[in-house]
Amino acid sequence: MSDNVFDQVAPDYVTIHNRSLPPGVQSDDFVRQKAEMVTCWIREGDHGGEFRYLDFGCGNGRLFRQLQESSGLAPMFAQDRLLLHGFDTSTVSLQEAVHIAGPDRVRLTGNFSALPKEYFDFIISCNVFHHIPPAARPATACGLLACLRPGGRLVIWEHNPFNPATRMLVRLCPFDGDACLMTLTTTRRLFEKVGLRHLRHQYVNILPPGLQRFRAVAIMEKGLHRLPSGSQYWMMFGRDR
Repeated sequence: MSDNVFDQVAPDYVTIHNRSLPPGVQSDDFVRQKAEMVTCWIREGDHGGEFRYLDFGCGNGRLFRQLQESSGLAPMFAQDRLLLHGFDTSTVSLQEAVHIAGPDRVRLTGNFSALPKEYFDFIISCNVFHHIPPAARPATACGLLACLRPGGRLVIWEHNPFNPATRMLVRLCPFDGDACLMTLTTTRRLFEKVGLRHLRHQYVNILPPGLQRFRAVAIMEKGLHRLPSGSQYWMMFGRDR
């Protein structure tokens, strides 16, 4: 059996994740939320040509599926301009991603060093870095910088360790046994040190994303996004050269 915990949980990942969440909160809600944000970011950075996207730590590929079904990205897919790439260290997760995203619609690899250099317009890494040992994070950050084209953007989406509910859920999650959570400040310092420029950031999910379809909840979230009270945060960086 593989030592990679995600190889062990990949076939039942969604079920296992749902069991570790509070009643009424669904794993897929978080994926849909990310897809909505990524759709906006891709459209924001669309330069009219081929747009190369990398999901670093893509897992079973559910985010790919959501992007493929996004009406906001349909024109780019129809013109074959949006190229989806994924990396993950879990072989079984990549096999799941092939089934979920489609074998001809996404390019997947488990070899970090094989990713092309100065190639990607946009890279996202969702809840990955807290699984990377702190001593290995600078090298990983340098590797992502090398993959990003000049003018490209990187988004790191992570759990917020200042949120007590987040810390509790991470302790209960079967595949977060190795988790070492990163504060927003730690994340910013890590990526600025390797040469990326901080563009913007936001705390999110004071309440679960499934509740944010209600106007009052959405207004509250928007009003409090600068405070470290959300269960997660995202931070965007840019490569200038």
